[in-house]
Amino acid sequence: MKIGIYLGDIKKPQSVGDLIFELSFVEELLKQDTTHEFVFYYFGDKSLFKNQENAKFVNLKYYKKPKISINPPSLNFIKTPIYSLNYRLKKDNINAVFFLAPYLHEHIEIPYFAAIRDVAHRILPHFPEYSANSIFEKMDKKLSSFLKGATRVLTCNQVAKNDIITLYNIIDENIEVINLPYPNWIEKTSKDDNILKWNNLTKNNYIFYPAQFWTHKNHIRLILAAQILKEQNMNLKVVFSGMDRGNKSYLLKQVKNLDLENEVVFLDYVNQKQLASLYKNAYALVYPCLAGPDSIAALEALYFNCPVLISDHIGYNQQLKKAALYFNPLDESDIVSKIEELNDLATKDDLINKGHAIIKENTTQKYIDKFLNIMDSFYLTRQCWSLEESYKGK
Repeated sequence: MKIGIYLGDIKKPQSVGDLIFELSFVEELLKQDTTHEFVFYYFGDKSLFKNQENAKFVNLKYYKKPKISINPPSLNFIKTPIYSLNYRLKKDNINAVFFLAPYLHEHIEIPYFAAIRDVAHRILPHFPEYSANSIFEKMDKKLSSFLKGATRVLTCNQVAKNDIITLYNIIDENIEVINLPYPNWIEKTSKDDNILKWNNLTKNNYIFYPAQFWTHKNHIRLILAAQILKEQNMNLKVVFSGMDRGNKSYLLKQVKNLDLENEVVFLDYVNQKQLASLYKNAYALVYPCLAGPDSIAALEALYFNCPVLISDHIGYNQQLKKAALYFNPLDESDIVSKIEELNDLATKDDLINKGHAIIKENTTQKYIDKFLNIMDSFYLTRQCWSLEESYKGK
C-alpha cells in the first residue's frame, strides 16, 4: 500500500515527548524492508528530512490548495489559499494514513489510523493549560469526531485505552495497545558533563525532573520536598529542565520565598548530550506528574541506569511495573521517604536490573513491527475498493 504518515508540526528536535517519539518512529520505519511505500507529511523545517527510495517527505508549509469561492463576484469575497491535507492525500493516491499527531483541521476521507497517548485535558480539566483555553470545547469536539472516524486508534497501555473508550465512546475492538518505546536518540548519544560543572552539580548529589513547566507537571511538590531534604541535611539538590509553559515564574517565587535558591536548579532546554549526562549522574529521576498514563522520561532514565521514582498512577504502574518506586504525588513527605529508600543499594540495584527488562520490551523496532502488522492486515480490507483512484461514492 501507499501509506501516508502525518507527523504534525515538526520543528527542531528538542526534548519534547511527542516530537521525540515521532522522530524515532520515522528513523526506525525508514530502516524496514517492506513492500509498502510511505509519504510523510509535516509542517516545519524544510531541510529536516530527505527523500529515499520508498519514502517521500512533503512539507505542507510549501503546499497550498486554492480555495474556490462559490459566492457571486458581486459579494467581493477574497479568495485566500488554505492548507488541505485531505486534498493532498487524494492527489497523492494514498491508500491509508497514520496520524502520529491528531489532525483536527478538516475531515479526512482516506482510511486512517490515529496514535494518541493520553486524554489528560478531559481527566484534568481544572488545570490552567486546559481550562484557560477558550476553544477547549470546540477542539475537544473535533478530537471526538477525529477519533470516532479512525479505522484504529493506537495507544500505549490499557489505562489509556479505557480512558478513550469512556471519554470518547470508541468501541474496544477499534483500539490497539502498543507499548510506548524508548526514543532512539539515547542509543547513539554521548555525554556532555559540562552541564554538571556549569551548575555546580556532582554525581549522586541531585534528583532530576525533566519536564516542561506546565502546571499539571507538579513541580511545586519537588520544591516542597527540597525544603524537607534541606531540613534533614540530605545534601540533595533538585534539578529541573524544560521549556517554560507559563508556570516557571510562580515556581521561582516559591523557591525564593522558601530560601531554596541553592537547593533548586532551573535549567531551560538541554540538548541530548547534556540530558544523557544529567540522567547518568542523577541520584534518581523523580517524576511527580499528575497526568499519565506513560512517561518517555522514565524510559530514558531506565536506559541510563538512573533509578525511577514516579507518581503512583495506574498507567505508570502498567508501563514500569516493578522497575520503579511509586509515591503519592501530592505528598512531599512520601516523595522524600521514597528517596530515602534508595540509600539501600540492594533496592537501587534491583530497580536498575528490572529497568533493563522494561527497556528490552519497549524498543521502537517492536512498535514498528506491530504497526506494520496492523497495516498488512488492513490491506486485505483495503482491497475492497480501488487502490489507484479516489472512491466517488454513490
